[in-house]
Amino acid sequence: MKIFLKLIASFIFFLSIFVIYMSVVGYETKRFNNQIIKKVENINKDLKIELNEIKIILDPLNFKLKAKTIGSRLKNKNKTLEIQSIKIQIPIKSLFNEKTLIESAEISTETLKINDLISFIRVLNRSPEFYFLEKIINKGFLIADIELNFDKDGKIKNDYKINGLVKDTNINVLE
Repeated sequence: MKIFLKLIASFIFFLSIFVIYMSVVGYETKRFNNQIIKKVENINKDLKIELNEIKIILDPLNFKLKAKTIGSRLKNKNKTLEIQSIKIQIPIKSLFNEKTLIESAEISTETLKINDLISFIRVLNRSPEFYFLEKIINKGFLIADIELNFDKDGKIKNDYKINGLVKDTNINVLE
């Protein structure tokens, strides 16, 4: 009986140490890179993402994993956008399903030239509004923070938020 209690106490002790370590320090891996790359390619087959190592932190109170990567690049043909950081939340219970579900994502960009961003979007979406924007904005820079939520099928919900800062912009509406 004493041996059994010692085993249970040891198990609880090591489990506690593991949870504390994963909650504070986390774990760096490239294991999820392929899943994120495939998710981006599902949005558009020409869209490519370059990821560095992903740091995974456990959120035991909400039963979620928080993953973060810094210094990524989003590419589409010859256009590249520099991403400062990408943070995603994954419910722990979805790890045991066939399909790992991303619950939400936060994306922060580096300083981007507005014309480069519009050109990048035009490659994805050929609507005339972006052509018009590209013609009237002569220069400018943008820093953006994007918050996305996903439904149970992995599609982006309509409750996304985009906050940003635009600076040194020159718009010429007369052209």
